[in-house]
Amino acid sequence: MKKILVKKIEPIMLIFVITLVVFLSGCISLEKDLKIEHTFDWSDGNCLKNSDCSAIEFGCGGGHIICTSNEEEWIGKASTCEIVENHPSTKGFKCGCYNGSCAWIK
Repeated sequence: MKKILVKKIEPIMLIFVITLVVFLSGCISLEKDLKIEHTFDWSDGNCLKNSDCSAIEFGCGGGHIICTSNEEEWIGKASTCEIVENHPSTKGFKCGCYNGSCAWIK
C-alpha cells in the first residue's frame, strides 16, 4: 500500500487564501450593485444650485433635450432627427446641478 502524503497548510497561507476569496467576492457584488446616480451626457454649463439648470428641448420639433445653464445657446438650435436611445430623461434622471456642472441626476 502506498502512503499518501498530506502536506500541512501553513496558517498564514490559509489566511491569505480566505482573505483573497472574501475580497474577490466583495468586488463582484459591488460591481453588480453599482448604479449610476448622475451623468453628464446631454448636459452643458456650470451651476451653483439645481435651479440654475434647465431641461431645454431643441431641434427636430423638440426631439432632443439638454440639461443646461446656457438656455439661449440651445433654444432654436437645429439638430438631426434621430431618436436618441437611452437618453437620461427616459431613464428616470432629472436635470439639476452636480458638483458645479449641469447634469442628469437620479
